[in-house]
Amino acid sequence: MAQLFERLDLKEWLDGDSVEPVELEKSLREVWGVNRYLGGNPALFVHLERLMRKLAPSEPVRVLDVATGLADLPVAFVDWCKKRGRNVSLVAVDNHPQIVQLAARRTDAYPSIEVLHADGTALPFEDRSFDLAFCNLALHHLDEQSAIKLFAEMARVTRAGWVVTDLERHRLAYLAAKLLARFVWKSPVTRHDGPLSVMRSFTPQEVRQLVQLAGVNAAVHKHFPFRLAVVGHE
Repeated sequence: MAQLFERLDLKEWLDGDSVEPVELEKSLREVWGVNRYLGGNPALFVHLERLMRKLAPSEPVRVLDVATGLADLPVAFVDWCKKRGRNVSLVAVDNHPQIVQLAARRTDAYPSIEVLHADGTALPFEDRSFDLAFCNLALHHLDEQSAIKLFAEMARVTRAGWVVTDLERHRLAYLAAKLLARFVWKSPVTRHDGPLSVMRSFTPQEVRQLVQLAGVNAAVHKHFPFRLAVVGHE
């Protein structure tokens, strides 16, 4: 098991173009379940709420979601803002063409959400185009140089702050993913990619080094269970 402490450079099925749309959607829905029930959403929303306090309550908020997947988080965030009386518009981007189509369909009933095809390491937006930006469960899909570019781009396009959340590479997190793959997850994509995602993830120290190399002002926070949050402009 010692090799788990070395990051693996193996491609996940989700990153390829051979997964059928039906299986792709099933897997992404299971990923949403991980976010919702296993600590992903709290790790993100606690920091988004703090960053929102920096913005005037009466002003509209422009937000970017990078690597949106099925756009479940944009929908949840817009609903969260609506309950608090905040006027928000959100742009959700993904670099996977099929995922962009699924996300656009998912957000049909949300006119305040726009879905675009774009790469988080080279965002097609002007500097400070958004008040806030977030990116969830995408960092482990990137190599080190791409991760550095992602942090730099998140900092470049935001005015008030940004949050990147992801898994923490840890032996117990890997064992938990193996159990979920065997007993809970139904999609073969998730069963393959789930444990591999943990093995592709970064440790807190590795993320701090990447933040330093990106030259951005950001702090790395640990959250239970085995989640990392990189918060910029703190």
